[in-house]
Amino acid sequence: MTKYFDLLRAHQQHKEHVTTDDSIEVTETESPSNQHNPYVQQGESHDSILEPEVTIELLDEETLPEDEQTIQAQELSIDALPTEAETTQEPIQEEPAVESSPTNKHGFSVAAWLQTISQSLQIIFQAAEKQEATDVSILDAPLQTLMEQLEDNTKVLDALELEISRNIKQICNADCSVNDLVEKSIMMMLYTIKISLRLQLQHHAIVEHATAAMLHHIGMAMVPTEVRHKAGKLTKDELALIRQAPENAVKYLKSCHVTHESILLAAEQAAERYDGSGPLGLTGHDIAWIARVVGLLSMFEALIHIRPYRQRLLPRDAIRELVNRHKKAFDPILLKALIEAVSLYPVGTFVQLNTGEIGQVIMVHSKFPLRPVVYINMDSHGNPITAREIDLKQQPNLMIQKCMYEESLGSDDS
Repeated sequence: MTKYFDLLRAHQQHKEHVTTDDSIEVTETESPSNQHNPYVQQGESHDSILEPEVTIELLDEETLPEDEQTIQAQELSIDALPTEAETTQEPIQEEPAVESSPTNKHGFSVAAWLQTISQSLQIIFQAAEKQEATDVSILDAPLQTLMEQLEDNTKVLDALELEISRNIKQICNADCSVNDLVEKSIMMMLYTIKISLRLQLQHHAIVEHATAAMLHHIGMAMVPTEVRHKAGKLTKDELALIRQAPENAVKYLKSCHVTHESILLAAEQAAERYDGSGPLGLTGHDIAWIARVVGLLSMFEALIHIRPYRQRLLPRDAIRELVNRHKKAFDPILLKALIEAVSLYPVGTFVQLNTGEIGQVIMVHSKFPLRPVVYINMDSHGNPITAREIDLKQQPNLMIQKCMYEESLGSDDS
């Protein structure tokens, strides 16, 4: 069994206080120090990041000295992904019925919600492009609404991820000069929520994390579009513009009367790296917690995002890239949480079954990551067939042979 899957299973067996469904549980404890409290950094006051009332138990690492955490991170390896047999040894138990429609109770529509948050982000980034102050608090109400929905049904996040994968290009207006930054913000929001749920953060903290993640790169709006989209090598002057983005972001956010420390620290320190290789040379816990979260997810998002000079990686391949080439650059606790939060076959990706049929993943079973629900609508050649949903958890004879993005359909290399 691979170390990747050992990590997942060992974590699930060890954390006795984690519930068997998708609910969030927070352990209230008294922390003798600030070392492993995600809300408080060494040398900072309790109010400098987020609320101090709780200490989050982070992936079983609270009792480990920092050097042992780093050793464990160095041992991470996902060169070999888990086999089908490794995920079906335990009896399959029914999970609560999940509503597959993007519309949940109380009239909540994932599509409408995504349109609202996208328009709000567009307003904010266009204002930043013009260096005109604006009200960034317009993000608060939509995020609070989403958290309320997730309290009732965490599978709303699957519906949101599916909506993003299907319609992100249409939602982010291609005629808008900051559409690439809006798209990054949406993806950052999605994965920040995912990793925050794995870390069992309270919902008010998730809102603050998501806001910081969506706005951390706002300084890039002041970088000319042609520089952001340039496929070739950047000149020294162009590199200087990009390196100036974090400082510009902090100045701009302050001009918008943003005072929350987590948002400002994410913008200032997201490029810092755990091993000290960032521009300011900060290391380990000298980097604000929120900046460590946002910095990791920003690189992950960049790897799964199409760039002018390369194709995007599948999420599992992006994880492999991070673990094999950049593991010392990121907080080992957060790297493990990201591995757990990202499915091998994420919602929105396309898969080919051993029957040859092709479809899109529309829901993931948290306990059975290799047995998602798939919307089958193509034969092995990509031709349309009668559409149907298949829950692979209920179909033991069916297996996924290949995972791909839509642009790779029909490619022999996918």
